[in-house]
Amino acid sequence: MSWIFHTAKQILSQNRIISRELYENVRENASKVIKSNRQFFSVVALLQFAVIVGDMEPKKRTRHVSKAKYETTLDSKAQHYLNALKVRWMQLHDIPGLFAYQLQESRPGRKLPGKCGFYAELNADRTLKRRVPQTIESLSPTFRPKQFNFNKVDAMEVMMTIDEERDNAEVQMIINKSPITKYHTLICPEVKKELVQRITCSALNFCITFMRNITDPNMRLGYNSPGALASVNHLHFHLLHIPRNLYIDNVELKPLAGNYVYRLKNKEPTEAICFVFDGKESEDDLKEKVQQIHQITEWLCNNQLPHNLFMTHDRKTNDLRVFLFVRSKYCVNKDACVFNVGFCELVGFLPVGDEEKLQSLTEQVVIDRIKDLTGDAFETAYRQTKRIIDGSNSTLWPILI
Repeated sequence: MSWIFHTAKQILSQNRIISRELYENVRENASKVIKSNRQFFSVVALLQFAVIVGDMEPKKRTRHVSKAKYETTLDSKAQHYLNALKVRWMQLHDIPGLFAYQLQESRPGRKLPGKCGFYAELNADRTLKRRVPQTIESLSPTFRPKQFNFNKVDAMEVMMTIDEERDNAEVQMIINKSPITKYHTLICPEVKKELVQRITCSALNFCITFMRNITDPNMRLGYNSPGALASVNHLHFHLLHIPRNLYIDNVELKPLAGNYVYRLKNKEPTEAICFVFDGKESEDDLKEKVQQIHQITEWLCNNQLPHNLFMTHDRKTNDLRVFLFVRSKYCVNKDACVFNVGFCELVGFLPVGDEEKLQSLTEQVVIDRIKDLTGDAFETAYRQTKRIIDGSNSTLWPILI
């Protein structure tokens, strides 16, 4: 059996693909082992994954960079990676004991009465069985290697490692052991560098490029800063599959700055900055937009304003919308007994921990909680966004050191 495990280890560490012939040979030999053994499931699932990845071909998409560069960058590979990730996630989900709990295919849910269309979904296991969230002291935190971080995860939890040639950055796609939805994945850039939970320009560029080049509109991407429901002080984003129409999918926008930055219309009950990527951007335009979003998040961090980010495709145009939510109140500890607000809740998807809360939650309670956390921080954020887009380096507030 040693050669089987050696082969699996090579594939896991190098993200290799193998032939069906080798897979069938390994499966035949591995079937002689007791099938309840976790190692058996791990090896066979891993090798099957490698075969499926080898069979997949990324779909052709419109490109705005040279053919040579396109073929060696994330633009052409994103859908390929997503296809493989979905297969791998489902295989790992079937391995006993790897996840904190098994996510039920069908979960009780309820659309809250009202004009917003907020949707609450029961996930009691996440409340009871997830890892205890860390306390992150500020928006400029210190990395503490003794605390849990993504260098400590089991090797089986790392579904794939992506080397994005354009930025020469390594990104690990890691299962969320306490998933909110199917395919719930943590996108963890440059894990070995021990980056704190503060958005970097490189990580933002990866996430936006990845999302622009996938074809599944039900895949959503989110980020919680410290003080805005982040639970691990090691840079990560959340990739989730939410196959339903959300509140944020239906909001109306009005111009804020330039011809691609918007805010929500006054009639909407929440506030947000929205960058729109229509797919026609040149490489330079894309880079400029990413840098502008990063400038805003840096300004928010320096002024100790917690924030959440959410990326999703417009259901009608397929444009990528990047929403940035700002709040005035810093949440230090997350109490499972109160209504918490992270990026999921801000966009209208509300995981709840018990049946009573599922049935009693109202639209007005959600709106009031969001408004309480937001305060008037959005007003200064809107003005600062205009200044950044207009090319001014001046700020409304002094930068705090």
